[in-house]
Amino acid sequence: MGKENIWIICHYAQQPPLNTMLRYHNWGKELVARGYTVTIVAASTIHNTDIDIIERRGKMEDICDGVKYLYIKTPKYVGNGIQRIRNMLIFCLELKQFKKESPDVLINCEAYLFPFVKFFFKNIPVITDTVDLWPESIIEYANYSKTNPLIKILYRLERNAYLKSDALIFSMEGGIDYLREQSYSSKIDYKKVFHINMGCDLSACDRYLREFKEDLPWDMNKFNIVYCGSIRRANQVSQICEAAKELNNQGIQSVEFQIYGNGDQLEILKKYVKDNGLSNVHFYGRFQKEQIPGILACANASLLTYKQVRIMKYGGSQSKLFDYLASGRPIICNAKWGYNLIERYRCGIVTEEQKPEAFVEAICYLLNLSEEEIDQMGSNGRKVAEMYDQPILVDSLCEVINYVMK
Repeated sequence: MGKENIWIICHYAQQPPLNTMLRYHNWGKELVARGYTVTIVAASTIHNTDIDIIERRGKMEDICDGVKYLYIKTPKYVGNGIQRIRNMLIFCLELKQFKKESPDVLINCEAYLFPFVKFFFKNIPVITDTVDLWPESIIEYANYSKTNPLIKILYRLERNAYLKSDALIFSMEGGIDYLREQSYSSKIDYKKVFHINMGCDLSACDRYLREFKEDLPWDMNKFNIVYCGSIRRANQVSQICEAAKELNNQGIQSVEFQIYGNGDQLEILKKYVKDNGLSNVHFYGRFQKEQIPGILACANASLLTYKQVRIMKYGGSQSKLFDYLASGRPIICNAKWGYNLIERYRCGIVTEEQKPEAFVEAICYLLNLSEEEIDQMGSNGRKVAEMYDQPILVDSLCEVINYVMK
């Protein structure tokens, strides 16, 4: 098999460097290298920004790394309220403009999109890829009730997608466990369920590292710990600031935190740092994917922080985790995930409790390790990144494509 025309439909799959979640772009450029034709359909608006790609580039389509992008004009929004729902609904309805197209396989990247994809692209095999368990994550992180009308609709859309898709991919390793816990579990054909983690593009990471020329404003005599990612309630970056305060209280001056990212908690945390006189925490705002390898290469360790919630038992699949692993630096994680690669392959430390004191204890543990022990943790992480390199993951994706083509 091969040479098929693959369409990937994802609201949030805009091309680099404007987007840092590159799962579908990485799939696309690897598939193109193997002779497939790949088109990604995405919204013109980029989440958590005021950027509209059509306005910025002056066109509704583009080609990047051999992958064709088609953009649907959607209204800008702020936050997660009615404006965002309107944006999502317009994206769904405007898929109709492509209904005369005839790809061989469709990859649908949000369960709520499935009925629209199936309606506008009749008789085409559909693979539904799940990287976030909506609506479970909304309930867990945003404290919505399961009886909320919107949540009930999302549950129904999820059920429909999981039952009727020709194949299912979960980025989290325990996705199949989630399915087995559902009331409709007996109706699922488990032969059609696959796992493909986020992974990383090691060749791109290494190229970005070679090209990295920035002079970072860090004190390189300190033990620098880096966080790269969103700064929202779910990410619990507040714990980093609280840990910094606790380190100060204990008189530990050798550690500094370098925080890269943006989100609705950024200004709140900046104020916390200022009010508490914390000179060991530094914020740098939004960053580009190309900067990450160089930033992480200069760090002594990296931080993965999240609010501990029930759905973590199914595993995690964060893009930043694989960036961290690829950097060859130890990782400190504040959440107990199921199927945890950090614990499984001894790439760092996972704290037992979500308290700043637990972070401090983990940091002090690293400070007391020998250079050889630190290097071994980093080396373990790099080997895990190699196991989840994009060519290996796309081998698995091609198996799914072949499965639905049969």
